Amino acid sequence: MKKAIIILGFICAIVAVIISVTPLYNLAFAPIIVAFLSGLFLIYLSKNESSKPKTIQYIFLLVIISLSLTIYKGVVNTAEVGDTEQLEQRDEENLEDSKEILEDLEIDEDF
Repeated sequence: MKKAIIILGFICAIVAVIISVTPLYNLAFAPIIVAFLSGLFLIYLSKNESSKPKTIQYIFLLVIISLSLTIYKGVVNTAEVGDTEQLEQRDEENLEDSKEILEDLEIDEDF
């Protein structure tokens, strides 16, 4: 039981660190929470048994690293609003191109 929770904690903590450095950093909160809860459960289990706290420290270290990276990216990365006229013009061109492609398609009605 304890080994399974240690493995789950490590896997979730490592996945959280990996996800927190990608552009999908918002998704890192789920493995952070799971790793944190497994670390808390391991602390509870280690109170009852005498064991080495190194694994728990490593899990919490990885959780802190991933949480700090995720918060940093959330604060620093801001969404820039571009020139809306260019975006609207690009959307219209894409719509016209899509219409031309659909008109050029020959659809067989012999199903």
